[in-house]
Amino acid sequence: MSELLKTEAVVLRKLDYGDTSKIATLYSDELGKFAVIIKGGRTAKTKVGMIVDPLNIIQIVLYKKDTREIQIVTQADLVFSPNVLKDDLERIKYASAIAELVFNLIPEHEANLKIFRGIKKILMLLNDKNENPKILFIKFFLFFVKEIGYEIQLSSCASCGKELSKDMALFYSYNKGALCPECQGNYAVTADLSQELFQTLICLNGKQNRNFGDMKILDKAIYFLEKYLSYHIEEFKGIKSLHIY
Repeated sequence: MSELLKTEAVVLRKLDYGDTSKIATLYSDELGKFAVIIKGGRTAKTKVGMIVDPLNIIQIVLYKKDTREIQIVTQADLVFSPNVLKDDLERIKYASAIAELVFNLIPEHEANLKIFRGIKKILMLLNDKNENPKILFIKFFLFFVKEIGYEIQLSSCASCGKELSKDMALFYSYNKGALCPECQGNYAVTADLSQELFQTLICLNGKQNRNFGDMKILDKAIYFLEKYLSYHIEEFKGIKSLHIY
């Protein structure tokens, strides 16, 4: 059975297909992640092919058929194009990393309205020159990890439940979680959780703002998050976009 469907989506990826067409992967508020074909999308005259471009937020009309792996787009309208972002290599890097996370770690057709809204919001923020793209990326990373079921617990010791504070020497086990000094000897410590990194993650996981004098701590936070996710998801091998740009 086919149905005519109108939905809003974020374009995650687009590839050439055949001599004249394009295949794009979208993330929609209603359909989750799915692929579409844009017939004639490689020709300059095709408006749909230009609108369905990576990192754009679009509204599309398609003929959805459950037995078809790739849906056919009949119409596309631009909702938002992050033009400032696309002219800034640093912002492209982190926006592409966000698209890569969603593309690789969200199963097809699994809709999540919070993730969809989160992607839209972060793309709009990344398009603002006054916002730090690396900080925005880490905030999204922490949000995304939580939404896919791997939330990082930092408020209390994962073993005894004692509240963690800035006065403690802290430890981290990817298998167990954050550990206080009394409990760390019971588990294999797999990551360096310095007070600086701990405070940075706490800050970026909440709504509080902070000025980071040493931006290297943000790189350590990203490294920590990549290692954490690769421990819990075997097929995750890191974020290629962070090393391409």
